[in-house]
Amino acid sequence: MSEYDRIDFEMLEENDDDYDGPDAYVDEEDDDSVLDLEDLQDMIQERTGVAQESPMLPQIFLSLFNSQNVHRTDTGGDGNSSEPRQLRTIGIQDLHHLLNPRSLDSPTDYEEDDDEESENVGDWHQEWFPPHKEPQQPGVELLMGGEFGSVSSKLRSKRNQRNISQMILGQSSRPRGAISRENMTSELIPNTNGIAVASYNANVYCGQFSRDSSFYYTCCQDFRLHIYDMTSPPSPYMKRPRNLRRSATGVWDDSDCDHDTTLKILKTIQGSAGRWTITDSHLSPNNERQVNVSFFQSPTVYMTSTLDSSVTQTPINFQEPNHRQRARTHWGWDDENSFGIWSCRFSADGNEVVAGGSGQIFVYDLLADRRTVKIIAHEDDVNSCCWADTASGNVLISASDDTFLKVWDRRSLGASQKPSGVLVGHTEGITNVSAKGDGRYIISNGKDQALRLWDLRKMCSSEDFDNGANRDYRSRGFDYRYGHYSKPKHAAHPRDCSVMTYRGHAVLRTLIRCHFSPAETTGGQYIYSGSADGKIHIWSLDGRIVQVLDRSKTSAMTLDPFAEECILPTRTRGTVCVRDVSWNSNEPMMMSAGWDGGRSPPKSVVARHEWRGLSKMSYGLEDWIEKRNIERNERATPFPFWRTCCVIAPPTLDHTTMSANAQLYGFPPGYFVIRNLANGRLWDVCGDDVEDGAEILLWPEKEKSLVETLRNPEANNQVFFIDTSGALCSRSSGHAIDIEEDRLVIRHRRPISQPYPNEYSHPLPRFSYSRETQHITASFQCDPAYPPPAAQTSTAWMRKTYVLSSIPMPKPKSLLDNASAFLSSAVVTPISFFSGGTAQRKATPEDVFSGDIDLTEDETLEQDRGVEGEADDSSELLRKLRVLTIGQRDAPAEGESARKRRQWQILPLRTSAAHRRLLK
Repeated sequence: MSEYDRIDFEMLEENDDDYDGPDAYVDEEDDDSVLDLEDLQDMIQERTGVAQESPMLPQIFLSLFNSQNVHRTDTGGDGNSSEPRQLRTIGIQDLHHLLNPRSLDSPTDYEEDDDEESENVGDWHQEWFPPHKEPQQPGVELLMGGEFGSVSSKLRSKRNQRNISQMILGQSSRPRGAISRENMTSELIPNTNGIAVASYNANVYCGQFSRDSSFYYTCCQDFRLHIYDMTSPPSPYMKRPRNLRRSATGVWDDSDCDHDTTLKILKTIQGSAGRWTITDSHLSPNNERQVNVSFFQSPTVYMTSTLDSSVTQTPINFQEPNHRQRARTHWGWDDENSFGIWSCRFSADGNEVVAGGSGQIFVYDLLADRRTVKIIAHEDDVNSCCWADTASGNVLISASDDTFLKVWDRRSLGASQKPSGVLVGHTEGITNVSAKGDGRYIISNGKDQALRLWDLRKMCSSEDFDNGANRDYRSRGFDYRYGHYSKPKHAAHPRDCSVMTYRGHAVLRTLIRCHFSPAETTGGQYIYSGSADGKIHIWSLDGRIVQVLDRSKTSAMTLDPFAEECILPTRTRGTVCVRDVSWNSNEPMMMSAGWDGGRSPPKSVVARHEWRGLSKMSYGLEDWIEKRNIERNERATPFPFWRTCCVIAPPTLDHTTMSANAQLYGFPPGYFVIRNLANGRLWDVCGDDVEDGAEILLWPEKEKSLVETLRNPEANNQVFFIDTSGALCSRSSGHAIDIEEDRLVIRHRRPISQPYPNEYSHPLPRFSYSRETQHITASFQCDPAYPPPAAQTSTAWMRKTYVLSSIPMPKPKSLLDNASAFLSSAVVTPISFFSGGTAQRKATPEDVFSGDIDLTEDETLEQDRGVEGEADDSSELLRKLRVLTIGQRDAPAEGESARKRRQWQILPLRTSAAHRRLLK
């Protein structure tokens, strides 16, 4: 008698809804305490922690519990405890085999040694193959090939010519005058961790924009479909009364109060209850209809309308015509003509639906109301399927747990039903496949933690596949739903024919989905995916990760969507799992659906992620383009001193002959903020103080908007201006900026006091900005040292250059670092003793600033010596701002980081928001 013949299904029969299909999510548990037996049985019945390939898991729990009770009884435990239950129909030897799945026989033939594999078990989301940090040549060729958007915008980006306003002005002077939307927005990538816009007490499995992004829809585990209006921004949050209760079947029910959201709800549809959840859905090309499917509901896809008030769902039966379905067993049907469906997609004309499921794919003709294609496609479940292009309905793509993607051309399907080609490369099952829509390129997410890009022209032929490329390289015993992936023996299938591989995300826990970025705004040059580690990964086509959004730092729905993004503390609960993400086709904004792991009842949150600054302009991309245009015009004003401001010479006191532009010394007119290129922090008056000596520091940006009417006045201590006398001043206090020793401080204007000049009363330094070098330099009318040196006739200070720079702050040294320094000292000291010399130590900036070391007149006060090798990686928000004194014989700063610390970006503020205009 086999193991499965001895299974006791008593616990499983108590709740027939506890099916664990290929996308059944295994929840995390925060409470590590010991459960009672009754609680354990309730948990097994109410939650879906039973794996299909391990049907004896309830018996494992019961056996472990009984063993624990026997141990307690034998060691003098609680004498009043009841007698432990007997191990029914399963022995200890069976339990040992179940807890060691690698010992079970596998139909897959492995030549490698199993002992090597057992040593490579990693922790949660171990990156066995790190993502690319440099552009990969195949990806660069695709970017520059013209098939992924305009090449001109990529060439401008490569040359660091990214000014959109200048491009608009240059184009408008030409006869054609028109400019594509893609050229203006291709480099605008959502870069915020987001703010919650909807919260559910059921996991969201699908969340996508309509083709025109006029609405957004979600499909939840409670079989509800929600459609939201995206033509207006989110409204302020209003808490709704909630009456949450658990139904008799163990499902959490909130039907009395629905879900919380700040979006405008267009429609809510209560879908037909099925098995586990709605796993997939898709919109017709005209956005008027939607199809969705759920696990083991039946071979049926449901279709509903989206743009009217009807909530009726029309069933589409993919079974054989005139076939009567027989009774269903626990793990399937006893009829080979019955099957499950996991994925569905509309055709390009909206008249057909392709669906995939239990190793098969189908096509249903909606006009003829019948199934027209049935293909026995794979040896395992088809988790995802799609059409290869948006122009015809001839080429189908199927992705399966057997690790292969197959390409089917309906025009060449014969009696043998051979695929036109096979895409070989993944070493684990495939969770999702998405097509670019041009009939050539598709991407797929695999449980081998890889996202792969495919060119259908380079696929493996059906003959080659049958002659060796069909070998299975899956790991035995691996279940992606438990969130752990052991080190694989192969990074890819030996016959890999993919064009590019993208890594860094976690394809675990559920069927994580991936997509191309919108062609309308980006040309499809980015690829993005959710991740089980709670992050959204966005790759450039060349293989590099260009953006990572962290859902664990998403702001709460109760916060103002127009406010600055909050910095949240480290999460203490289960990790958010981001299953689905959708990029808006009109604006640099995306929506993500994430599950908050470890909660009971389960909670899912949809978050809105924008390109930073979009919400400050009423969510209008046109405003941003107009703003860039105005700012460029302001900066284009000619300033005669820009080309000479770094040549320091004692300036004259006569301002009457200078023009208004010359008195700005390279700074723009009006208010502006000053940002350091090395760390991105802004000049900031410490504590927003107004007293003399308040230091100017570097602090993260408090206000993102550059429009005065939209800015928070509390951020004025990060705003500066040049007054009519040419002095650099703080907006918050109105006082000028002075230099004390090597620090920038606030100083009131004081009357002349004798002897003049002195530390209390002296001329203000003059600050100049060079647009070419991006340096801010200072010049003095007298020696900045108070009191001056003994040699009154010394003019060394006039031959020096005073440059402003940020000071890096490395992380505190660890115990291991200190031990390494001690060992180095222990080695250097004896060597210097025998050599007759002493070990020399370089002066650090701290030594100079503290006054422990006196440098001569010709030496550099601080030339970044001693800090160039130190990383600016401290978690502290604060950075110091210093004035570096550079002599004529000093060598220039070495290293890119040292140069960037001396470079500054001046960002002017505008007095009004841009006028909205349409882009064509």
